[in-house]
Amino acid sequence: MRRLYRLLCLVCAALAACCAPFRPLWFGLAFFAALSACTGGMWLLICVRDAGGAWAGAAQWLVRLGNVLFVLWLLSVAVVEALIFSGAHTDPQALQADCVFVLGGGIRGDQPTQTLRHRLAAALDVMQQNPAVHVVVCGGQGADEAYTEASVMYNWLVSHGADASRIAQESQSRNTVENIRNAAALCETKGWRTDNAAVLSSDFHLLRARRIMQACELTPYAIAAPSGSPGMRVLFCIREYFSIVKLVVSGQW
Repeated sequence: MRRLYRLLCLVCAALAACCAPFRPLWFGLAFFAALSACTGGMWLLICVRDAGGAWAGAAQWLVRLGNVLFVLWLLSVAVVEALIFSGAHTDPQALQADCVFVLGGGIRGDQPTQTLRHRLAAALDVMQQNPAVHVVVCGGQGADEAYTEASVMYNWLVSHGADASRIAQESQSRNTVENIRNAAALCETKGWRTDNAAVLSSDFHLLRARRIMQACELTPYAIAAPSGSPGMRVLFCIREYFSIVKLVVSGQW
């Protein structure tokens, strides 16, 4: 076990270092740095236990506790990630929705990130396939942003041929829960039907998005957009695990 924890510590430290130069990957930096610290701590405890002495007994109990917690955490990750992957698909009914909520995915200046471009391209396809659908683009303005996500999304869709009269901007939200709640309220204000609503987001995000749709008493239909490169998808799935745990702990699941 000592060799295993030492190897995990070094591998996670290397992955954290790889993420450090890229701001979009800072979540990965934090995650792998924390995992490196935890596995490194376990390695040190095992070293203390094996060395004997006054602290060997306490170290033994801490190692046992750490092993149990680590295994339980790995099991929870396996279960949640399996659920995330099982939900990463488009519901056929969603393609005929009355209204589609397109969730934000980050902007740089006045341009969408690659993740958000994938979502917008999927939304454009839906609008072309379903001429009756209305679209709500969702996303507020961050502290370091000059524009709202919704305005950038709207401009991208219109510049790529979308009918502006079928698009509404929800620009007050800060998270996925607010995205969906505010989008539904905006549809009601505009007189757009939400009896058969759908949410559009990256495939890794759809398990949580469907659950929030249910909580808002909306049809839990979803449309999947590609999530980008395999490496980015891994990081997004890790982040999604913690987002789901947060929903569960806060009682919103």
